[in-house]
Amino acid sequence: MKAIITASVLLLAAQGASAEGITLSFDGMNRSFTPRMEGARTGFSRFDTVDAISIEGADGAARLVIEMSFLPGARGGDQPHDARISYHPDGWRDYWVSPPLFPHGALTVDGLDLSSLDPRISGSFSVPLCLARSVVHAPNLEHCQTATGRFSTLLVRD
Repeated sequence: MKAIITASVLLLAAQGASAEGITLSFDGMNRSFTPRMEGARTGFSRFDTVDAISIEGADGAARLVIEMSFLPGARGGDQPHDARISYHPDGWRDYWVSPPLFPHGALTVDGLDLSSLDPRISGSFSVPLCLARSVVHAPNLEHCQTATGRFSTLLVRD
């Protein structure tokens, strides 16, 4: 009986470690987002000089988007060349975005595999998000709050 319970606990721990999704702690709230795969909203494109990755998560109407670029050949543990995180609590208004100059070390990639049959990425972030009136306006750098979270998802090739 003890062996069955131990095996069950290990299995649940392994499933939790590989769970797909995105979490966000922001403005006193904790949310979980499901990666949107259709239309390669959660995927990557390969260019000659950069690998561009986009992760879009949905929680009802709310959206969280994590965009990053890596030099070709990047792996888990490598820092992105550039990044941007945006959060739309209701899908349209109250748009929050990372500062134009993304803070170094604010996004950590634990796992990155773009070469396998099932490309995937995992990591975490802790970055200020600043209020912007819309996606075409610059963020108000005097109205920012810290956002933290984790992500783990398969990626669609573009």
